[in-house]
Amino acid sequence: MAKRRKKSTKDTQTKAKKVKRRKKRREINIEAWIDKYIMDFVDLTGLDILGLNEKQYKELLSDIIVELYGSLTSYSNVKVVAKRYLRARDKVNEVIAARLAFMADKLSPEQLEFIVFNIGVNSALSVIPRIYGFLKKLGRDDLLDVLRVKWRNSWLKKKYVVLPPQCPYCGFNSLMPDLTCLVCGALVSEKDIVNSKDFKTKFAELVKALDCEKLKKMLKHDIVLYNESEVKLPDQGRSPVDIEIYIPQSLKSIIRSEIKEKCEG
Repeated sequence: MAKRRKKSTKDTQTKAKKVKRRKKRREINIEAWIDKYIMDFVDLTGLDILGLNEKQYKELLSDIIVELYGSLTSYSNVKVVAKRYLRARDKVNEVIAARLAFMADKLSPEQLEFIVFNIGVNSALSVIPRIYGFLKKLGRDDLLDVLRVKWRNSWLKKKYVVLPPQCPYCGFNSLMPDLTCLVCGALVSEKDIVNSKDFKTKFAELVKALDCEKLKKMLKHDIVLYNESEVKLPDQGRSPVDIEIYIPQSLKSIIRSEIKEKCEG
């Protein structure tokens, strides 16, 4: 009986040693792996188009490569990691584009194109104001048109169900109630807004839609609210993006004409 107990104890100790040996299995030095293969990874994935140096690529991609590498208990070659990137390219490139936008004081045309076509709804509102000036200087109106669509989609998903009015200077729906533009930074005057084609069209639509009582009220109170969707009276409810506009005499004449035609004719 004692011999059996002794054997059982010996077996337990042997198993414990094996478990201990398994726990001590050496992990891959991922930092050394990245140092060795970063530029191979860049070439295999097509990210060489960004034209960065090795140090910049490490700053941009190191933690992404760690995620793509996976378990550090087994070795993966660079081709395998590159294939993982290619399978997840759309999501990964959105992260890369958002980072790249803030990495350097100057961005090349190739970098700007990469950013424009890869930013998504989660990053567009922060990235677009950052790169607007670069694209404007390059005269890339085609890319700015792409960004205007992305800005609108991102705003509606991440901010609010109503779009702000268009800025008369940059054309983005980014004009705030304090008359500053979130994209180009312009400080817009009420005169700029009142003279814009969009405001005049929406103002005329409102005047045509109102009954006599509301037209007279509009003339008396002097104020309308303006957003991308409409010009409206203050008692129709305010949204966080509405801009308060005082009605100038030039537009009051339109109200008077409508009152005369609709209410006094």
